[in-house]
Amino acid sequence: MPPLNADRAVLIAAREVLLRDPRATMAAVAEEAGMGVAGLYRRYANKESLLRAVAADNYRRHIAFAEAALTDTADPWHAFTTFLRNVLDDGLPRLTLALRGEVTFDQALHDLDRLATDTTNRLLRGARGSGILRPDVTRADITVLLEQIGRMEVGDDVRSAGLRRRYLTLVCDGLRAEAAGGRLPGPPPREAELARRWTAAASDVTAS
Repeated sequence: MPPLNADRAVLIAAREVLLRDPRATMAAVAEEAGMGVAGLYRRYANKESLLRAVAADNYRRHIAFAEAALTDTADPWHAFTTFLRNVLDDGLPRLTLALRGEVTFDQALHDLDRLATDTTNRLLRGARGSGILRPDVTRADITVLLEQIGRMEVGDDVRSAGLRRRYLTLVCDGLRAEAAGGRLPGPPPREAELARRWTAAASDVTAS
C-alpha cells in the first residue's frame, strides 16, 4: 500500500481525534498526524477551516458509498443494505454527530449536502421501486436511524462495531416492505427539522 500523503494523513488523524473529542485542539490533531503544529497551520489557517475539510471529506465518503450502491442493479436490497453498513462502519454518522455545533457551513458544504441528499434519495427510490423497501421510509428516517445506531459505544472498538452491526441488521429487517404491518405512525422528520439540529447545537456551544 502506498504511503498516505500529508493532507490525507491530516484528515484521517482529525477524524480520529474529533471522534474522541469534538473540541480537541489543533495541537492534538497535529500530534495524531505526526507533524508539528506549524505544519498543520500551513495547511489549515485555523480550526474552522480544518473542521470544514473534515466535514467535506465525510460528505464525499457518503456520496461515494451511495454511488457505488447505485451501480449494483442486480440486487437492490443488497445494494441498499451494503450502503447502510458501509456508512455505519466508516463512522460517518458518529463523525456527523461529533461535528454538530462545531462547524459552520459554507457554500461548498451546502453543495455537498445537496449532492449527498440527491444520491441517497436516488438509492432509496430504487429500493422502493423494486418493492423491497417499505414505501413510507424516507431519507430523513434513514439519517436518524444511522445516527442512533452510530451512538452505540461500549468502550471497546471491536465490541462497539459488532453491536452496531447487530442493531443495523435488526433495523434492516424492519425496513423490508414484507415486514410492514401498516403505515408508520406520524410523518417522518422534515429536512428543516434535521437542519435545525445543527443550528441548535451551535447555539448551545456558543452559550456554554
